[in-house]
Amino acid sequence: MISASTEATVTASVSHDYLRRSRCPCCGKDFGASRPVVASQPPAEGLTIAEHGRFLSGYSAKRVFFSYYRCESCGVLFCPTYYTQAQLERLYGRQAENMAEVPVETRRLTHAEYVRLTIRHSPMDGGFLELGADIGLFAEQCVELGRFDKLWLYEPNVTVHDELRRRIGPRNAVIRSDSFAATDVPAESVSTAALIHVLDHLLEPRAMLENVRRCLQPNGVVLVVTHDCASPLARLLGRRWPPYTLQHPQLFSRQSLRRTLEHAGLEVLEIVGVRNFFSATHLMRAGLAIFGLPDALPDWRRPVLGLPLGNMAAVARNSGSR
Repeated sequence: MISASTEATVTASVSHDYLRRSRCPCCGKDFGASRPVVASQPPAEGLTIAEHGRFLSGYSAKRVFFSYYRCESCGVLFCPTYYTQAQLERLYGRQAENMAEVPVETRRLTHAEYVRLTIRHSPMDGGFLELGADIGLFAEQCVELGRFDKLWLYEPNVTVHDELRRRIGPRNAVIRSDSFAATDVPAESVSTAALIHVLDHLLEPRAMLENVRRCLQPNGVVLVVTHDCASPLARLLGRRWPPYTLQHPQLFSRQSLRRTLEHAGLEVLEIVGVRNFFSATHLMRAGLAIFGLPDALPDWRRPVLGLPLGNMAAVARNSGSR
């Protein structure tokens, strides 16, 4: 847990030129209505960027992250002190493909869970929008099963654009590396939007959802996948929980994700826990790394296990009321 001295540490961090968020990014409540929850030792805001180590920290017993506070209004965990947008762009510009250490076919199984959830609520036609499309595992399966006539795909990592384009094939698609803006896409042209492990990376998650909503058709849906900071695994591991990392300026529970979507004017249809698929060896290696134990395991890709590891998915609808 965070110490009583963290308030002073957060104030002092301004000398490192970090962003200071005075309000909750999900509901707008003043920072004074938030309380400290968890911090690394030492907290990232007490260090310079050069002292932070790897931005994509992965599974490790020795990780640095910015201190998380809980908003007493909506319940979201957020970092009142965090990187600026310019600092983030430099850090993300050097990142690797998402989950590159996991075989593509295994990752495809995880995304298939998201596709099945989306199909329950979407007509799977018209326009398709995905923010953080990565190499296209979700978009590929959606276009195989749907009848989309136009795709807008945003992925800041330009090194994966060729792979993304290959997976989409000859379909009518716009692939962009810059930030999404509502004016990029015709209003009410999208039936299906997706933000898979994106919302917890954004400095202004509510504003982004509002922009996505402007592009949705009446009754169009958005799929949001995030980590669940109230999951049993998160409670068990405490500050060792891997999503407590430099990448995440906020983290959600089911309750706070629902409230964030509702604050953005969306009607929540469903929030469910989802499985992640990994080889048994990958899971064992991750567990050893989290507790700082040596890894001497062979590289076995089978068996592949689908387990509820603390991720959740929400589907929300544009009810049409402005």
